[in-house]
Amino acid sequence: MKNIISRGIAKALARARPQQPEKSEADPAGNIGIQIPRGHSEILSRCLSIDLEVDPKEARIFAFAAVPEGDGEGIVHRHGAPKAALEKLDLFCAGFAHVIGHNILRHDLPHLMAVSPRFAKLADGPIDTLWLNPLAFPRNPYHHLIKHYRDGRLQSGHVNDPEFDARLVFEVLRNQIDAFVSLNMLSPETMMAYHWLCCRGPGSDGFDRLFSDVRGASIPTDAEAHRAIQMMLNEAACGAQVDAVLEQLPDTGLGWPMAYALAWISVAGGDSVMPPWVRAQFRDAARLVKDLRDTNCRDPHCAYCAEHNDPTRALERWFGFPSFRPEPVDENGRPLQEKIVAAAMEGDHLLGILPTGTGKSICYQIPALSRFDKTGALTVVISPLVALMADQVQGLVRAGISSAVTINGLLSLPERQDALDKVRLGEAAILLIAPEQLRSTTVRSVLAQREVGLWVLDEAHCVSKWGHDFRPDYRYVSRFIKESSGCEPAPVLCLTATAKPDVVLMGWMAPAPIGVAMRHTADVHICV
Repeated sequence: MKNIISRGIAKALARARPQQPEKSEADPAGNIGIQIPRGHSEILSRCLSIDLEVDPKEARIFAFAAVPEGDGEGIVHRHGAPKAALEKLDLFCAGFAHVIGHNILRHDLPHLMAVSPRFAKLADGPIDTLWLNPLAFPRNPYHHLIKHYRDGRLQSGHVNDPEFDARLVFEVLRNQIDAFVSLNMLSPETMMAYHWLCCRGPGSDGFDRLFSDVRGASIPTDAEAHRAIQMMLNEAACGAQVDAVLEQLPDTGLGWPMAYALAWISVAGGDSVMPPWVRAQFRDAARLVKDLRDTNCRDPHCAYCAEHNDPTRALERWFGFPSFRPEPVDENGRPLQEKIVAAAMEGDHLLGILPTGTGKSICYQIPALSRFDKTGALTVVISPLVALMADQVQGLVRAGISSAVTINGLLSLPERQDALDKVRLGEAAILLIAPEQLRSTTVRSVLAQREVGLWVLDEAHCVSKWGHDFRPDYRYVSRFIKESSGCEPAPVLCLTATAKPDVVLMGWMAPAPIGVAMRHTADVHICV
């Protein structure tokens, strides 16, 4: 079947393709700053890009495209029964070393193998651009052709056009190879680690070929890879935790999760987040980041934990104060503000009762900023008053911190969209909202795209005082936290100055829905 690219698709691909500098005598390939390795064009020429359109109700393929690089002949089926076209595809694939696609491993190949077991041979060496993208483009702004949020799909701008998407995959893969080449020059240990982590399991021949071409070397040995990982994590993670994680890596199932963890750690401390689909499909990735960076080994000689997991050091880093407020104190003379912050940084469920004017906001702001810096997780603050939210955001801005946003009913549509985008794309460390906002479909969708590392109920006495009549949405807060947290709920920090003993004893934090019980320790009520 002769495949001819439509004029509209050709123009769209041209717009999607990044502008290349003009060639010069000194640089005949027209490449500035990146040296394309031998085999760059060769591996693309040996790839066949496949994109399927599948009826989600019947799991039936109704359209597909399989195209080589450039303007070569391919197979495009858009209408009618696909049986004959799929039989041609089976024969057509034999002429190519690798099949490529965007989510080909979890979508296209399973559907093809369901049609015929003969397509199982394609699983020997596929290259999935969806899986590669968080490694090639971990930093915000992300790859311009891929929706970083939600499922990482292509931003094709075309509905149900498998030919366009299949050809767009070549653009994405070419961009990814260029990014890997640049990374290999800047940080060869990173590419060595990726090569080893991603290419030890079954069906990894395609990835192995790609990384081998980029690095100009075969897959590294275990010892070489371990040294590379240790170099990447030097001063970026707790040394004791690095050793513990390395002991887990003989399990090849942790290869891709560890690669994604390393990719995010390489850009940690900014406004970049791990893609939601990575956290959903590779749950160990977020766990590994937390183990490496947000777990205190308590070794006094650990430089990382002394810098990043110490409450007083965090206070000085974010707000410039050398110590916490000296009053009030617990029964051992320890400042309560410090005690609450330390417990929250450890991930404990906590009710902190502090008098008005003694710095309750600091008690959630330091754990929130610290957790965002170490893991990229979002802190959600449930607050009763719009004026209180605005005051806390402005206070952080005055301290030089711009990563807190609020969503409330007084925002204009552009302001609300800007706040939602900051949460979605990873620019927000703290989100302050009223309990009513948890009913919003848009807010719920955006929260689902971020890892929530801490829930805060500011002015927590409102849960009991207002939750039954005046502000009934407060009754929904605990259920929402449980439903959105899965089997590993994020810690809950409740702060108030006016919780009465009967409120505390009644368990206004709804222990059954959240799955916690309370024990009383002086002026701080710990939930375990």
